[in-house]
Amino acid sequence: MKRIKQNQGRVVYSPLSTVFDVVPVGGSYLQKYDALEGVFTPDRSLTPLVLQPKLIVSDPDGVLATGDYTTALANVNWKITSMHPGQPNIIVHRNYSVDPVTHALTLEANVMPGYQWLIEFDAVFVDSRRVEPYRFKWKQYLTSDTETNYNCSLDAGRWRHKMLLSPFKHWGRFSIPMQMKYGDKDVPDEDCEYIWQWWNNGNWQQVTGEPWYVSGAQTKNLTVDQDYIQNVLLRCYAVAFEQSITAQTFHTRLIRYYGPYEEDVDFASGKYIFHDTQMVVLEAKVTNRQGEITNPTRYFDMELFFAVGNDAFETVGYGTEAIIRRTDLQRGAPRCGIVCRQLSAFQALATDDGKVLCLDDGTPLFAQFPIG
Repeated sequence: MKRIKQNQGRVVYSPLSTVFDVVPVGGSYLQKYDALEGVFTPDRSLTPLVLQPKLIVSDPDGVLATGDYTTALANVNWKITSMHPGQPNIIVHRNYSVDPVTHALTLEANVMPGYQWLIEFDAVFVDSRRVEPYRFKWKQYLTSDTETNYNCSLDAGRWRHKMLLSPFKHWGRFSIPMQMKYGDKDVPDEDCEYIWQWWNNGNWQQVTGEPWYVSGAQTKNLTVDQDYIQNVLLRCYAVAFEQSITAQTFHTRLIRYYGPYEEDVDFASGKYIFHDTQMVVLEAKVTNRQGEITNPTRYFDMELFFAVGNDAFETVGYGTEAIIRRTDLQRGAPRCGIVCRQLSAFQALATDDGKVLCLDDGTPLFAQFPIG
């Protein structure tokens, strides 16, 4: 029988689509080391670092089912190298284990501050259709930062981050108290540094000789004067035990605040004009939720207006009373009005170029100005 002459083709498979990563399923790459307590967070002897390789394979031709092929990895190799500046690198052979099925790495060793560990992974997956290897590599650095936990905090008591200072409730000179805490204990004053600052022209500046400042710029109690405070943002910066890591801050904004109020003006006399009426007396007042405000000119610039008939209003005085003496009051019905403006906190008088005006003895001159 004559032999059959043969020729052979082959099956061509498309390349696989793979997604590979190493996922931390326990622990953390970064540790914190408390030098005071001598403990790590997290402590890998209690909470190991677990790294799980994950390989997802997709076959465009449909021969291999799409899915997780992690357990099919071969020639799996984990390597951990300890590195320290100026010292030879050391291969770590202890305190870790590898699961023979899932290939997950479990590391129970802590990295000392100043050291760096390099974890490397290398493995192969063989495409059974084409008998072709796919190689996967991965690496990650482990570090540890020193973090001494002093458990410090800055206690402001009942003081709030925003304080509304009503001019009707005179605070006068008052103190803002702070206290550095170590846990629930007060840090002794001799072991703590306090610095008070204020926000000025876009920067924090140390409190020194501002008009509202009285005393205590480098103590835990800052004393200020309400009469000179319009809108001041303060910060207390505190450090305990000469350790910058203990630094704490507290911010508070002090605002001159009037709250709701209402001004009113009426005729004390002259509301009804007779043929011989030649004088009109106006009386003004300001009220708030507590009632009529005593001596309102301490807090407001009160401008009084008067007009007859359809005439335009004219300013006839400032304050709570104005007397109008005229001979032409019979031309029309009298009208009165008021504009009440808040007075600012005391501010230094200055020339257009910013030079503060002073008395002969050098004392700066201050005044209050209408707002609005």
